[in-house]
Amino acid sequence: MRKFLIFVVIVAVLGVGGWFAYQQYVLPTQAQAQAPTYETVQVERGPIASTVNATGSIEPEAQVSLFFRSVGPVANVLAAVGDAVQQGQVLAELDTTDLTLALAQSKVQQEISQAQLAKLETPPDALDVAAAQAAVEVAQAGVASAEAALASAQASYRQLSVGNSDTQRTVNEAQLRQAEIALNQAQQAYNKIKEMPDAGMMPQSQQLQQATINYEVALAQVGLTEEGPNQAQFSQGLNQIAQAQSALRQAQAQVVNAQNNLETLLEGPSEEDLTIARAQVKQAQLSQLQAENSLNNARIVAPFDGVISQMNVKQGELATTGLPAAVLTDLSRFHMKVLVDEIDVRQVAVGQPVRLTVDAVPDTPISGVVTKISPTAANVNGVIAYEVTIVPDMNDAPLRAGMSATASITTANVDDALLLANRFIQLDRDTGKAYVYKMVGGEPVLQEVELGLRNERQSQILGGLQPGDEVALVSLTGEQRLRGALFGGG
Repeated sequence: MRKFLIFVVIVAVLGVGGWFAYQQYVLPTQAQAQAPTYETVQVERGPIASTVNATGSIEPEAQVSLFFRSVGPVANVLAAVGDAVQQGQVLAELDTTDLTLALAQSKVQQEISQAQLAKLETPPDALDVAAAQAAVEVAQAGVASAEAALASAQASYRQLSVGNSDTQRTVNEAQLRQAEIALNQAQQAYNKIKEMPDAGMMPQSQQLQQATINYEVALAQVGLTEEGPNQAQFSQGLNQIAQAQSALRQAQAQVVNAQNNLETLLEGPSEEDLTIARAQVKQAQLSQLQAENSLNNARIVAPFDGVISQMNVKQGELATTGLPAAVLTDLSRFHMKVLVDEIDVRQVAVGQPVRLTVDAVPDTPISGVVTKISPTAANVNGVIAYEVTIVPDMNDAPLRAGMSATASITTANVDDALLLANRFIQLDRDTGKAYVYKMVGGEPVLQEVELGLRNERQSQILGGLQPGDEVALVSLTGEQRLRGALFGGG
């Protein structure tokens, strides 16, 4: 019995001690584990700048790929990678021997066509008109001489048939005198133009030759008057008639040509001839421009001051049109192009200041300004964005083309605003409303707030809170975290 009482006492003592330990240690620990934990902060006033952030790469002021527009062997490479060149400087050129000759030929052709046009547009010279009139007179005299020669040949042939007589002798002598007169006239006409260039090619020279032949024939006819005709003489007589007829036709044609030349000289060129001549001048000018363009296309010329960043041709090798012969970069200034979401771009304006953070020089502060906003949008992986151009201010920062950077565009500033850190603010994406946990009586109470300017760290509170209000960052309890891990609950 005594042992039983001792056992009961021991059990009672252990129970009281265990209850006491549970009350002192276990319950507070469980309560602490289940109680929500809060991080609180007071709402304060201060300055805030609204920013829009975007990333991109530093780009040079300008960069252009230069191509040969012709295919051929490279004659000279006049610049190398890293060289600073000036606008208009020749960087490389192809073999231009044939192109240079083609240009010279086109210039000569243009001079010829212009001279021909000037000749047509110039009024006729008095000496040219006089020479043309004299040519008409000579041609007419040639017709008269040819007619006389034909009549003489015909009469001579008839005389052969009836034999020689005093009458025939008289006729032959008269024809000789007539031929002599025609020869003298032709000689006088030739004397008028014999000092001119190419006098031997003019009709007066031909008329003199014909008149000389006719005189010799008449002279021979007089000598044959005393002889009796034979078969050879009859053949010769017929031949003389045929020659005289041919000479008459030629003389008549020369009259027509001489008259036409005189009329053309007096009337001047036709409008059609002038149109053709002017068109030939334009054609020659276009040919020269084409030759000059072909020669220019065989040279690579710097379009602006810059640095050679690539040179892809070598002297002696064949240049093609597929690969740029050279790449010219203007490193005097840089710019940066970033894509800004359609929601944020409405806040961005040309002239707004920008803070740049360049990964390669993180400790160097770089400022800039927005210079251009694209008027059209781009669809980037389903997101509508607009291209914004930013120009860094000139400073000693060692910027290089291709460096990655983050741009923070300042869209607005408020010097005295009610501020709260962004991590204390909850946004309902469905309604667009903002909420915070405001401490009321030591407990967090959900409170809707109105937001103003925002940046990556803080937001302006326009309504729902007052300066000095305490806001909590509510954390999940240990039990809630365990239930969420096991069952996916909140």
